[in-house]
Amino acid sequence: MNYVSFSPVYVNLLTISGLFSLNKSTIELAKPLVPTLGNIPAAALAELEVAQQNLGLGMNRGQKSGLSDNMKVLDKERDAFLVEIFRVSGSYLRSSDEAKKSASSALHLFLAPYKGVAAQPINFETGTVADMVVKYRARPDLQAAAQTLDMHNLFDKLEAKNTELNTIYQSRTAEYAERNAAASEFKPAAVAAYIQFCTSIEQAFNFAPNDTTTALFNQMDEYRKKYHALETVKNATPETDDTKK
Repeated sequence: MNYVSFSPVYVNLLTISGLFSLNKSTIELAKPLVPTLGNIPAAALAELEVAQQNLGLGMNRGQKSGLSDNMKVLDKERDAFLVEIFRVSGSYLRSSDEAKKSASSALHLFLAPYKGVAAQPINFETGTVADMVVKYRARPDLQAAAQTLDMHNLFDKLEAKNTELNTIYQSRTAEYAERNAAASEFKPAAVAAYIQFCTSIEQAFNFAPNDTTTALFNQMDEYRKKYHALETVKNATPETDDTKK
């Protein structure tokens, strides 16, 4: 007899979120079929559901960090200071007041490379704004120009807001790291439960096939192929920051 096996997927190499997603899709696919699956696959599915619930609790997927809303508010406030800095610095480029015109020109040239910074991911923008402020602080001529236009306080407020936002961002990053650590404790059980359920479906498909088992086997195999492809792409592609506005 020729035994059929599922397509390979290295479940243990999946990210925690990838494993959670694969298990979730598998459970949603198999759950309505429990009455016709047989005792062993049904019992294996029940074990998978328990392991998946524990993994989800470890990930705290149902909770959004309480810091996220604060970050959004602070980001909008920081962007407002940036908008005001660009507005004021460009307001006197055609002024008849030579002192203000000269100050406006100097600040305008300095700020030109930073246009569009507000569209960057939050943490990228934090670094760019910090760089801008450091360079501004290192140039007495720019500080004098800001004094002439009575906008030096805007740079002070921008710097303070940027620092405040960065502090909260770092706290949220640490919070997420703790959550991932908690979820990693439940990953081995979730991996084992998924493998066990797949084994039960393979056995049912090979030894007691029916239309339901065959359809389920084929659909689960398609999921495995997709996740195997995703895992291959992930391993070949450098990770990038995915914190977008």
